[in-house]
Amino acid sequence: MIVRMMFVCVLALSLMTGAAAQSVTQRDPRQHAQDEANQTAAILGLDASIRELSELQKKRGCGTAPSMEELLLRQKVLEMELTTTLDVDSVLAEISAERSDLSDMRSALQGRRDRTVGYLNAASLITGSGVGIGVNAMQLKDSTAIPGDYVGIGSGIASTALSLIAIKKMNGPKQSVGDVPNMLAPLFDEKTVLNTYYPPEVMRFLESVPPAEDAGRGTRLEQMKASWAAQGRIGTTGSEKDRAKLAALTTSESKQVKVSIDDLTDRIAMLNDVSGRVSLMKRDLATLMHGYKAAGEACGPLSPAR
Repeated sequence: MIVRMMFVCVLALSLMTGAAAQSVTQRDPRQHAQDEANQTAAILGLDASIRELSELQKKRGCGTAPSMEELLLRQKVLEMELTTTLDVDSVLAEISAERSDLSDMRSALQGRRDRTVGYLNAASLITGSGVGIGVNAMQLKDSTAIPGDYVGIGSGIASTALSLIAIKKMNGPKQSVGDVPNMLAPLFDEKTVLNTYYPPEVMRFLESVPPAEDAGRGTRLEQMKASWAAQGRIGTTGSEKDRAKLAALTTSESKQVKVSIDDLTDRIAMLNDVSGRVSLMKRDLATLMHGYKAAGEACGPLSPAR
């Protein structure tokens, strides 16, 4: 009993120590958000302007109107943030347009596949069950029993063949995507068409390592590519199959490259990932705006939004 109580006490103490260590190492979410915002400010080249704005706000006393220099600096920062917001929105709009076109195409291919598979299954049912009734009827007479066996064998072969064809058709038909944006192409250094374009600030954001993360994990873009490879959406061997898959994910305005339902599903999912990553820039911009707005109202240094 004493040994058991000592074991329980040691186990409880270890759990408490582990929980305490976890609470110590866990980062403050607000500080993490501020670190992300500071990195985005550096990417946009706003860090120096924001520091200068902070110094002006600290020098200005409470109840004192801001100077012309402070107002001009704030306007400069706001214009840059607004421009970046519009750039992010333009990227999200292109992704949304491509995603909408691909979703319509996938629905059309799925409809064609379902009709084909439905017809094949119906034919298999008729060949197997319908002809089977005739075979049973032929077995009633000795004179037709042997022909009935041959008919039964033939119907079984036909039914099996139709079922195999139906299984093969489950992948659905293929077709070219036509004139749609290909917003994944710039991320893989592939040819771009139409309005496919990432502003430099957005691309620098994707090609940067998130703050307080191990650089070994790679940039935001490299992390997405690693996730896509783990999910089987892209290949990593550079084989002919991998190149064909990449062509399907980035194709546009090409009648030679045909895409399947699975290709469209992967492409839409990858576009969702890119959209989610890029959208985080707007979160960072909001954190920056709340920061110097609160600092100006409090007549103090810049601080993260509360």
